[in-house]
Amino acid sequence: MSKIEEKSRVSFRTDAKLKEEATKVLSDMQLDLTTAFNLFLDQVVKQNKLPFEITNETAEEIELKEIREKILKGVADAEAKRGIDASDYLNKLLKKKERIEDE
Repeated sequence: MSKIEEKSRVSFRTDAKLKEEATKVLSDMQLDLTTAFNLFLDQVVKQNKLPFEITNETAEEIELKEIREKILKGVADAEAKRGIDASDYLNKLLKKKERIEDE
């Protein structure tokens, strides 16, 4: 026999525009606010911390920073003669592209 879990109501106030935007994003992910909030609380308990990094950077800014770091690493590797020749790599990519297009 399964145990019926007691439910508790949580109420909080938030900015109306933030709620609207979050609801739209969650809806695109097939989630509602209640489910998202429960997922959040579950992760707080499991990780014993906030389940995300708090930052002022947008997702786009973080992605651009990661891309810049990869480019700088690639340039450093090329200058140190690490890795493979660019023309060899391009040829491999073109062959992969041809195989994909043939499928």
